[in-house]
Amino acid sequence: MSQNRATADILLAAAFLALAVIWAVVIYSFSSQDSDESASLSGEVAQVIADTLESDDSSSDIEHIIRKTAHFLEYGVFGSLMFASTAFFLKWRGRKPYLAIIASTLAAIIYAASDEYHQTFVPGRSGEVKDVLIDTSGALAASAFICLILRLRERKSTVSTQEQEDAGCTQSSESR
Repeated sequence: MSQNRATADILLAAAFLALAVIWAVVIYSFSSQDSDESASLSGEVAQVIADTLESDDSSSDIEHIIRKTAHFLEYGVFGSLMFASTAFFLKWRGRKPYLAIIASTLAAIIYAASDEYHQTFVPGRSGEVKDVLIDTSGALAASAFICLILRLRERKSTVSTQEQEDAGCTQSSESR
């Protein structure tokens, strides 16, 4: 790997890590809302969705779905940023970036557990193991999705190069 590419990879790893930390602060701010603030915010969103769908479902059912979906999506973003950071770091170290799925999921588990613990100190809130599982699922799903996209892109690139070689558009490694 060239020095310029290695420098770019480590800078990208640092940038994505910084974004993950910023996103963790956003998650923390939502978790710091007391139960009345949190219920008000999700209640407003639930009402908008119920009105838009012209739904007869109670807004508390919709609110519950919104809360759990928010957990999944918040940690999907966190997992994506951690995946990108660790993938670039691993690439810089000469390792397969796909190992980042493990690192990003572990980071999400640790942060989700600490976030739920933090909520036990917020008035009217509680820490829930099922929320840690939902959070982890969001991070894992996002990381796995990115990993899949990278794999497909890599495979397409390999096939495209092979097709070009077969068509005589590039020099094969044997003729160099």
